[in-house]
Amino acid sequence: MASEPITPELLRGWPLPDRSGTKDVRGSVLVVGGARATPGAAVLAGLAALRVGAGRLTLAVAESVAGPLAVAVPESGVVGLPEDDNGSVRGPNDALDRRLERADAVVVGPGLDEPVGTRRLVEHLLRGLPRDVPLVLDAFALGVLRDLPDDVRALLGGRSVLTPNLREAQFLLPDAAATGQGDEPDPAEAAAAAAR
Repeated sequence: MASEPITPELLRGWPLPDRSGTKDVRGSVLVVGGARATPGAAVLAGLAALRVGAGRLTLAVAESVAGPLAVAVPESGVVGLPEDDNGSVRGPNDALDRRLERADAVVVGPGLDEPVGTRRLVEHLLRGLPRDVPLVLDAFALGVLRDLPDDVRALLGGRSVLTPNLREAQFLLPDAAATGQGDEPDPAEAAAAAAR
């Protein structure tokens, strides 16, 4: 799988949303993340999706923060996900599955903070999403890629965007040869290698 860095030039080549289009035409984005301690990460990802033209937004977050986020981000739908005693998301539920059926793109990872529940979510999304629905893996979701079975990891190909920062790249490729600055792996190459 080849990696393609997202550059200003690439973004300038993308069309702007049609101003006359309705929210239904602009597409629906589902953001899956937001543990009790870190719900703001899911909110930031969702607001970014709206700013770049998404017509509808759904935030799937820990049950305990679903109500407050519905008030804080009234332009979104909000789904509560099961959580453990620490407020970490434990995995998917039927409410998430119903929203997946209507999603045109899915972002998973912002604000997740526990590996077992995150792995359940990522595996569930990869197995359940239609192949034509783009999937963005961010933050903690990147950390579980190495632990996914090969057949599940193979489902990333051709429809996934992986967004590691430098620290996440170091986690994805702990033994990577240095590229660029010192011993730091290139984040785009780390993401591509983790998805293989």
